[in-house]
Amino acid sequence: MASILNPTLTIEEHTESTVKARVKYTVAQFPPEYWAGTVYYEEIHLIGDDRPFNPAEPSGTDIMVASFTPQYISNHPVVIPPRFYFERERVLIVGKCALDEDPGFTMYGLPKPDEIFARITLKYAANVPFPFATLPPSSQPVTAATAQSNTVTGSWC
Repeated sequence: MASILNPTLTIEEHTESTVKARVKYTVAQFPPEYWAGTVYYEEIHLIGDDRPFNPAEPSGTDIMVASFTPQYISNHPVVIPPRFYFERERVLIVGKCALDEDPGFTMYGLPKPDEIFARITLKYAANVPFPFATLPPSSQPVTAATAQSNTVTGSWC
C-alpha cells in the first residue's frame, strides 16, 4: 500500500483577512501500484487541534476548520528509470478567523493560540493492483494511506 512521507503544513500571511495554507508531502508507491497506474482520491483537511488539559484523561476534540478541494492524483509509469514516488503541494487561501479554533483570551488578555495541522488521506480510485484489487467491494473507497502533518501554532484572527 502507498505511504505518505514528510507531510508538512505552513501557514503564512496572504491578505489582511486571509492566510495561505500550504501542504507538501511525498507519495511513495509499491511497485505494483506504480506499474498499474493506480489513481488515488486525495482529501486534505485542516484540523484545529484541541489537546486535552490532562493527557492522562483525554478530553480534547479536534475541529475541521477548512478543506482542500479533493483531487484525483496518479503517478503514471512513464518515467525511465521508474520513480516509485511523487511530490505533492497544495495551497489553500483561508479566512483568518476560520482558524480560530480556540476563541477567547488568555489570563493576560492575549488571544488564545490556535493549533492547526493537516490530515492527508489517499483512497484507491482506479487501477488498484493485486492484492489490493481483491478487497471486497464496498460503498466507501478503501484508504490507501493517511498521515498527519506538523502542528502550526498561531493567532490569526
